[in-house]
Amino acid sequence: MKKSRFIKNLKFYFLGFLAATAFLVWFVVLTLPPGDSVSVNYLDVGQGDAIFIQTPAGNQVLVDGGPDSIILSRLGRLMPFYDRSIDLMILTHPQLDHMAGLIEVAKRYKIGRILTTGVLYNSPAFAEWQKVIEEKNISVTIAKKGQKIRLGSGVYFEILHPEKDLAGKYYSGDVNNASIVGRLSFGKNSFLLTGDIEAPVEIGLAAENGANLASDVLKVAHHGSKTSSSEEFLKAVGPKIAVIQVGRKNSYGHPTREVLTRLGQFGTQIFRNDINGTVEILSNGRELKVKTER
Repeated sequence: MKKSRFIKNLKFYFLGFLAATAFLVWFVVLTLPPGDSVSVNYLDVGQGDAIFIQTPAGNQVLVDGGPDSIILSRLGRLMPFYDRSIDLMILTHPQLDHMAGLIEVAKRYKIGRILTTGVLYNSPAFAEWQKVIEEKNISVTIAKKGQKIRLGSGVYFEILHPEKDLAGKYYSGDVNNASIVGRLSFGKNSFLLTGDIEAPVEIGLAAENGANLASDVLKVAHHGSKTSSSEEFLKAVGPKIAVIQVGRKNSYGHPTREVLTRLGQFGTQIFRNDINGTVEILSNGRELKVKTER
C-alpha cells in the first residue's frame, strides 16, 4: 500500500513538473518574437518615449525609458521573467520623459552598454543617471554621426545625428536638438528614431541625406509637437507608418493638428500610444506587420 501511494505521489509530482515545464515553454514562446523577425515595440509609457527592440539574434535594445517606473511593467510583458539583462540601452537626450525610466531599468537589470551623446544637463534626475552608471559600472559609448552598430543577423543601427561631439559639454540651445537620431535597418525595411529633434535639425538631415533618409517607419519627433515633423523632413523620409509616443489627455496638446495633417498629406498610416496602446511592428526584412494593444 505504501509503495502504491508512493507511486501515485510520484506520478502527481511528475505531472506537475510536466505542466510547469509546458507553461514555461509556452511563456517563452509567447514573449519572444519570431526567430526570423525584428520586433520594434513602441511602449505605452504615457507622455514620453520608450522603444524596445528584439533582433533575430536575440539582442535586446531599449531606446529611452519614459517618464517613470511604468517602463518596468511594460518590459515585464515582453521579456521572460528570468531575463534580467539588456544588451544596449540608448538615451537619446537627458530630459525626464526619456531618461527617468532608464534609471529604474538600470537599477534592476544588467545593462551591457549605454549609448548616449554624453551631453551634460542640469537636473536632479541627470545627476542620479550619472550616479547609477558609475555605481553599476556600466560601459558607455558616445554616439557620433556615422557610427554603425551591428545588432546581429543583418540588423544595423546607424547614427545620423548629432553631428558634433557633445560629450562633457552643455548644449547651447534646446537640448531636444541634441537628440540621437538613428536608423534601424533589416533587409529592405528601416525604422527612423528621432528623439525630440525639431524642424531646424530635421531640415538639415533632409538636406544632407536626401533620399538616403527614406524609411518605412518613422517615430514622430517630440511627441507630435508643431515644432517638429516639417514638410521637408517628411518628404525626405516618406514613411509608410508613423508612430507617435504620446500620453492620454496630455497638457501639451500633443499630437498637434498641424502634424497630423502633414502626415495625412503624405498618406502615412498613423499609430498613437494614447489611442492604440503599445505598438509592435515586426519586420522579416521584406514586409512589415503591425500589432497594437488596443
